[in-house]
Amino acid sequence: MSKDAKQRQKAALKRKKREQKKNEIKVKQRSSIVGGAAAPTIKSLADLPIHECVISKGWEERGLAHILLAKELPNGKIVVGGWYLDIFAMGVKDSALLPGLDLSEYEERIKPNIFNDEVDFEDCDPALAVALVDGAAEYGEKLGFRPNKRWEESRSIFAGITPAEDLPAFGKEGKPCYVKRGETNSAAIIARLTRSVGEGNFTVVEGEEEA
Repeated sequence: MSKDAKQRQKAALKRKKREQKKNEIKVKQRSSIVGGAAAPTIKSLADLPIHECVISKGWEERGLAHILLAKELPNGKIVVGGWYLDIFAMGVKDSALLPGLDLSEYEERIKPNIFNDEVDFEDCDPALAVALVDGAAEYGEKLGFRPNKRWEESRSIFAGITPAEDLPAFGKEGKPCYVKRGETNSAAIIARLTRSVGEGNFTVVEGEEEA
């Protein structure tokens, strides 16, 4: 490895460490306000009972998965983690941690229109949810698609849940597959896949418009 390459590698590692440190601080700050006065710490999130864990129906065929994991707070409210996954190519498209919600707000406002996409939900094993979210993030990053800035924060709700070991394969038919859903940056997505795996090593298909 050349001297310049080593220096770039060192600089990249330093940037990654700084980002991880910032994310840790943000997670700790957010944990102090989750649920107001009865706020749990990051460690105590593992002790909170699970209210429900759901996933969008047809996610394996569609290649898109909407996942919600809600835990009950001591004050009667819930804290909710939400993830929007593209398991065919882009990994974690969006994620969020929603603190201190009333159950009615969750059922009437958050759940019916999560990430601005109307979906039907079915029950999901929390262990599968954790494995899917983490696996999608890893798969997407390998292809050049990084999770959003709220990713690390959203994962704090996974405390106490062991991820499932058996997962469906990411991609489609052994390759990354970009399903065009009306994005305005389709050319950039295709270019990124070309750089990551090479032309001919991924597929592009037309899909339904995103809501």
